Amino acid sequence: MRYKIELAYDGTHFGGWQIQPNTPTIQAAIDQALCQVCNTPIETMGCGRTDAGVHANYFVAHFDGPEQIPEGLTHRLNKMLPASIVIFSIEPIHATFHARFDATIREYEYHICSNKNPFSADFTWTMPHALDLVKMNRCANQMIGKKLFGAFCKGEIPNNNPQCNVYIAEWKKTDLGYCFTIQANRFLRNMVRAIVGTLVDVGNGKITESQFQSIFESNNRNNVAHAAPASGLFLTKVEYPTIP
Repeated sequence: MRYKIELAYDGTHFGGWQIQPNTPTIQAAIDQALCQVCNTPIETMGCGRTDAGVHANYFVAHFDGPEQIPEGLTHRLNKMLPASIVIFSIEPIHATFHARFDATIREYEYHICSNKNPFSADFTWTMPHALDLVKMNRCANQMIGKKLFGAFCKGEIPNNNPQCNVYIAEWKKTDLGYCFTIQANRFLRNMVRAIVGTLVDVGNGKITESQFQSIFESNNRNNVAHAAPASGLFLTKVEYPTIP
């Protein structure tokens, strides 16, 4: 039987979602708890591979388990897991459902705090300088549509395909500072953080709008100066086709 898990996590003290040697990960913590409660080996598959320190307000995974899962499984897992991970629900799903490959839309938010704040330090990038949102949004608008994002990909490009279809890319002012929202059909590794870092360089005058365009169109990561810190990044939405 296949099951769909909906969850959220604070990624501050984890090496990301995916299991890796010698570092705690979200997937490893959940797999271990599932194995203990269900008394059988279980491996989850996540909707993505968030980097070390990145958070998720909403994350989806699936696993194959016994026909009858233990009663109160969600409650029991939440008691075992650290406070930084919460399971919202575990429900049976059709056998062909795939948390990663079936996802049609993913959305991230990046949060910047304008002032030093001990209560948001793990969840924002502290940026004491004012940013020019008009210029940043003009540059962000260039990315909407089916475009090549090789310039913002760290490491190998999956299937040698740097194309992503971006539906939303916009900055807004918030009570704490600024928030960047980006929604697309897929994301490359480190893509959002590299985009944010480059757009912030536009906003604080380090590079011009035309220079941003040249970096974007170069499709070459060597032209990106830096990526934004992981602390401000959140996966906020994952959508799937409607099941008839």
